[in-house]
Amino acid sequence: MNETDTFNDRPQTPDENNCCGNGCNPCIFDIHKQLLDKWNKKESIQRNESKNLLDPLSYKLFFIQEIRNINSDYVIIYLKYKDRCDSDGNIFLNAGEHVVVNISSWSKPFTPISWTNDTLTLLVRVYFNGVNTNKLKNIELNTEVRVRGPYGDFQYFRNIYKEIIMFGIGSGVAAFYPIAKAIVNDELDDTRIYLNLGFQSVDKIPLKRELKLLADFWNVDCTVYITQKDNVQSLNGVYIIYEKINERIFKSVVEKYLSETTLILICGNDNFNKSLETWSKKYCYTNYYVFK
Repeated sequence: MNETDTFNDRPQTPDENNCCGNGCNPCIFDIHKQLLDKWNKKESIQRNESKNLLDPLSYKLFFIQEIRNINSDYVIIYLKYKDRCDSDGNIFLNAGEHVVVNISSWSKPFTPISWTNDTLTLLVRVYFNGVNTNKLKNIELNTEVRVRGPYGDFQYFRNIYKEIIMFGIGSGVAAFYPIAKAIVNDELDDTRIYLNLGFQSVDKIPLKRELKLLADFWNVDCTVYITQKDNVQSLNGVYIIYEKINERIFKSVVEKYLSETTLILICGNDNFNKSLETWSKKYCYTNYYVFK
């Protein structure tokens, strides 16, 4: 089945003029949502029947194809599958899923920011005193690494929510970027995305170009919160606020939207995740997911 066939098979959205507005049960929009849920599940099953090059139970051999330094805190590492043949299948990932990368005796989970049939692109946070992440930053090209996965139970289906509000700090942007990219690349998805990201300084923001490109889409708003004053800089299309993401900011962002139609995504360190989860419950936003 090609992409055109898939789109033609999708349940058509009812015209608002066909709704009488009298609270009929079932409403045509409720019926459409049920049909859309079934269609999304069927589409997911068809995809899962294809052979995945990756395996959650065993490591597959990749090599370092390229390393790109972004700033003092982040690098992007490109991995390519070693000695691939057609029978190996292709890489299949749901946006937001992660893999485990193993080098010698060190293993760490990473959420790929992009991938092809046989490559993975990883955003790596390099810590000043982090022995292993510094080794990874300075690793030689063509070095072999092992990868297993994918892992994670987050699944996104188009148009289930009217708004997705993302709150993240640091490398948490890696979980959000492929989700946002998948939505803006889908012409049938009308979901609005509100990215709220925290970093130490504008200089330390990874994926600047990618965030600016996302912000060009009609359904994406991107706000970056900076905790350290630096030289005033601007990023086209991206709002910059010199303040830490806190409860007041969280409330001011989410209270504009109905909890029933809003999904909140959270990704940061343990303290950040716990705070955001607590605030989500406090303000009765029960549709939330924490990337841990």
